[in-house]
Amino acid sequence: MATLGKQQIKDQFAKARQAQLSGRLGDAERGYKKLLKGAPNLAEVHFNLAEVSVLLGKVAQAASGFEAALKLRPNEPAIWISYLDMASKHPNPQNFELLRKRASPVLKQTPAFAFYEGLAQLRAKSWEKAAQLFKAALSGGFRQPQVFAEYSAALVELKQYALAREQIENGLALAPTNALLLSRKSSLLQSMGELEEARATLQKAIDLSPKAGWHYASYASLTKMAGDDPNIPKMKAALKVRRAGDEDLPNLAYALAKAMEDSGQHSKVFGYLDQANHALAKAYPYDAAAVEAIAERTRKLFDEFGDMAVPTSTAAPIFVTGAPRSGTTLVEQILASHSRVEGGGEMGLIQPKIADLITGQSGDGEMFWAKCAEAVREFEADLARLFPDVPHVTDKSISSYATLGFLAKLMPNARFVVVRRDPRDNALSIYKNQFKAGLHRYANRLDHTAIFLRQFEDMVDFWRDRCPNRFHEIRYEDLIADPEGQSKALVAAAGLEWEDTCLSFYETKREVRTLSATQVRQPMYSSSVGAWKRFERDMQPFLKQYGGVEDG
Repeated sequence: MATLGKQQIKDQFAKARQAQLSGRLGDAERGYKKLLKGAPNLAEVHFNLAEVSVLLGKVAQAASGFEAALKLRPNEPAIWISYLDMASKHPNPQNFELLRKRASPVLKQTPAFAFYEGLAQLRAKSWEKAAQLFKAALSGGFRQPQVFAEYSAALVELKQYALAREQIENGLALAPTNALLLSRKSSLLQSMGELEEARATLQKAIDLSPKAGWHYASYASLTKMAGDDPNIPKMKAALKVRRAGDEDLPNLAYALAKAMEDSGQHSKVFGYLDQANHALAKAYPYDAAAVEAIAERTRKLFDEFGDMAVPTSTAAPIFVTGAPRSGTTLVEQILASHSRVEGGGEMGLIQPKIADLITGQSGDGEMFWAKCAEAVREFEADLARLFPDVPHVTDKSISSYATLGFLAKLMPNARFVVVRRDPRDNALSIYKNQFKAGLHRYANRLDHTAIFLRQFEDMVDFWRDRCPNRFHEIRYEDLIADPEGQSKALVAAAGLEWEDTCLSFYETKREVRTLSATQVRQPMYSSSVGAWKRFERDMQPFLKQYGGVEDG
């Protein structure tokens, strides 16, 4: 193609830019590509084409465009910022990490870079550092909606809920129709029990972004939907255009499964559930043998080192553990309704560290216990910082059952509650609910869920044998059938005097961020007991793999 004159370049660029600004992305893309054939060394064109490619979901093309623009203008902050913004949303965090290092010489002293550094700290669960960096970004003038949203997320992790909500409101004052901020506000309101306002806020986000599946997933968790719910047709339309591999597909399919069950269309529930779970099972495969190997290593290590003298802590948390969707949130809420207990939720502060030490143990028992003791001291310091002057804190990190004996040995004053549930209802609830991507990989296949629940039972049996009388077991079905009797036994097992507020747990004002956040705001109900029978035909892969179940 012949070289273009300056006026031709100016006219073609203006035309493509106008198409971009007016939302005609296909026209903009074609215009920029045509311009590059005659003027390949214009950084502005490569940059704008990259931004259009991001909006079109063409990530590889966008990356090529940003790289071409940077080759021509390596010290242009705007290019680095847009490129980082795209990389920060990519599912592979390594891309973001590498780009941050490359961008550092150009952006290091800018408020924008403080934001991206804050994102890195947020992903590393360094909440305080993340909050400081987000605050610095805002103070420096980088006042984008996402900064307020992520700053709020860090503050939530630091239990600074009022300040977290303030940051969301600050962001909405600048961008009142921003769907991300509205969604984050709804999530915070839901976790605090302000359900009506949460639902109304989320509806605003849906109306603004009717194709965004994650809004519908949140809406489904908040709402019992009737068959004529106006959001159901929107969900179906959004799902219809999703292709295999689209990360939003599971959000929509789970939400529609919930809508079908809520509205009594039970024959349609598993069609949507299978669609959601098959997509996630493909993206996040489960290695049952590897999980069993870790469990066996845990048991072997405890038998080898369990009788050794160890440094102990005076920390007295109350661990509430069990399989996901077994009733652990309900049990924690009952305990957290006591005047001497504060609910810590799924803190994840100590269990992962002990699990990593077990996995990496090389054979030196004294060294192993010394490292465990150090981790517990850090945990004790975290509890004192996050919950000052609180006599007892619950830790509902459900996987703590896997290392229960080690935790009990290191913290003799700690209490442990193991929640059990009919495995058939437990499996159904696991399959129906959407977990954080890649977290509970067994959850996306019913036969894998059966294997996992058997592994859970085996581990509890092991601790019952090795640590007799060290933990209290409670069956979900028994709690539903006899709330007062079971709750009194639970409170006594936690070493506390009975208080009637524990029976009115649904009135307790506290932050709850699990999938059961809405349910624990209501009195106990029995409708979920035996729910698996309605889907017995669909549950066959689980039932065949799990085998017989002892009722009662």
